[in-house]
Parts: sequence; structure tokens; C-alpha cells
Amino acid sequence: MNDNEWLYILTNPSFRDNWVKIGKSSRPVDVRSNELDNTAVPLPFEVYAVMKTDKYNEAERQIHRLIDIVNPSMRIRKGREFFNVTPETALRIFQDVR
Repeated sequence: MNDNEWLYILTNPSFRDNWVKIGKSSRPVDVRSNELDNTAVPLPFEVYAVMKTDKYNEAERQIHRLIDIVNPSMRIRKGREFFNVTPETALRIFQDVR
């Protein structure tokens, strides 16, 4: 396992309730979260969950695909990593994919 393969769930207090960002990073998630803290969002992202995985590209695709299958309208914008799902539900999906 590469020590730099992470999946994450981020929340942001400036977003609507139950909006999360589900993504991947080859760098520590706190570094990735800080990169996303820019003028496009009023408040910094908060790390809700992190999962180390052997194949983070495939795992991220599978998580996004599962959410799209269950309810395509959960993806806030096509092709983006933002979903209208509770962080708890996103975490359960993470655990199932693991």
C-alpha cells in the first residue's frame, strides 16, 4: 500500500446542510483541505473522515458511482465531488467500499 493514498469526506460550515465533498488525495488530507481554503469559499473545510486505501482512484470512482446509482440527484453538480448526503451516510458508503 502506498502511504499516500487517501479518500476523504470534507464538510464546510458555509455549505447547505448535508453537503459533503468526497474526494481523494495523494497528500495528507489536511494539506488538501488547506488547498481548498481559498477565496471561493467563505469558511475553511473540515475533515469529517479519512480512509487509507490501496487503490484510491478506483475506490473514489466506486463511491461516486454508488451514490449516483442510488440517487443521481445527490450529486450537486455533474462531474464534481460534492454531494447532498449526510456525512454519516457518506462514511457508511466508505466502509462498505473498503
